[in-house]
Amino acid sequence: MLNRVSKLYGGVDSELRQVLSNTSWLFVGRSARLVVSLLVGTWVARYLKPEGFGSLQYALAFVSFFSPLSTVQMGPIVTRDLVRQPDQQGEILGTAVGVQVAGGLVAIALSILGMVRLAPDQPLAQLLVAIVALKYLFNSLQPIENWFEAQVASKYTVLAEQGAFLLVVALKIALVLNRAPVATFAAIIALEALFYAVGLLLFYRRQGQRLSAWRVSLQRAGYLLKESYPLVLSSTACVLYISIDQVMLGQMVDSAAVGIYASAATLSEATAFLPVIVCSSLFPGIVKAQGQGGGDYRRRLQRLYDLNILIAYGLIVTLIPLSGTLILVLYGPAYQAAQPILAVHIWSTLFAFLGIAQSKWIVAEGLQIYNLYSRLAGLGANVLLNLWLIPIWGGLGAAVATLISYAIGGYLFFWLIPQTRPNTRLMTKALIAPLRLLMGRHSFTGGRS
Repeated sequence: MLNRVSKLYGGVDSELRQVLSNTSWLFVGRSARLVVSLLVGTWVARYLKPEGFGSLQYALAFVSFFSPLSTVQMGPIVTRDLVRQPDQQGEILGTAVGVQVAGGLVAIALSILGMVRLAPDQPLAQLLVAIVALKYLFNSLQPIENWFEAQVASKYTVLAEQGAFLLVVALKIALVLNRAPVATFAAIIALEALFYAVGLLLFYRRQGQRLSAWRVSLQRAGYLLKESYPLVLSSTACVLYISIDQVMLGQMVDSAAVGIYASAATLSEATAFLPVIVCSSLFPGIVKAQGQGGGDYRRRLQRLYDLNILIAYGLIVTLIPLSGTLILVLYGPAYQAAQPILAVHIWSTLFAFLGIAQSKWIVAEGLQIYNLYSRLAGLGANVLLNLWLIPIWGGLGAAVATLISYAIGGYLFFWLIPQTRPNTRLMTKALIAPLRLLMGRHSFTGGRS
């Protein structure tokens, strides 16, 4: 087996070997944080038990519905304007922060009022939502992150993020050791946003920048809102698409069911950074090939889809046999019911990984509107399937609904659109990438794919 892998790697072209090397470094960096986060997170879940952990996850999922309102999805626009208009930095940052403060307050209010309306007889859920939603106020300083990005100095945002992460890990450990109530773990979520904001602010000041130079322009605020509202719509559809299952499960069953489902979903979704890394390594070459035209563009796209799908299949064949052991070791006997949920949910990585890669192609081709339509299609399917399957199978039904809706929103929908149909054929070939690999018809060398 090792000999065959060695021969395959030896036949890989030099560019892909460079990409794989770059990807491996990114993987190591992301994996270290993932392992720490997963271990501490599962320890917290063990301590809170399914009901307490489910209550916290339910609040997180519900609050996430309003996250696009808090950021107004203006990050890329702010970065672009800071690069193009450096002399207007004070107005750009001041206005962006002001808009996000207003958006954060709206998101907090809607989160609290929405939960009071949705669960009037659940004071704990209302309290957790109110606490978690505070993070939206602290997120209002995120435009500083865009300033660092415009200065090509993102190392400071990484340092601020890592500092906040380490503080939160230490606090979570202390809370578990001191047997703290679930509400304090909700406070930690808000505090992480606060720690990150303080870190950004400190690094910004150390660069000799002054907050007194910031100013708010109503005209620019209107411009930012006009530019970003399509992104808000698309992001809202995406957030609902991803989080609606846990909220519906909490409403239709109970908090313990959410906790058990969330434990499986956390393991299944923990590897979502892998296709992002692959895309970040391969996409620049794809954009370059697009400008040159010819078959190289399609070959590079096929390679991107093939790599993501092979990673997904690798995770599936690894996690399904180990699902029971993983749940038992990481979460404990109280979460054993999550084993079949994980075994089903992990299959959704096929379409999730394809979707992440395809979103890059959609941006390159200027077809972003179809991202919104596909997410709405997936969301509609998810809601209808949850209404049907959760009463029958509980958390397992939600996992089946997630799998089918991901297949609809991330793959089947694009067969209906003439402009995306050729690319969907590439995704179809990727779905049988293991078979093509065995037949020697893969996209990792200069040969046929």
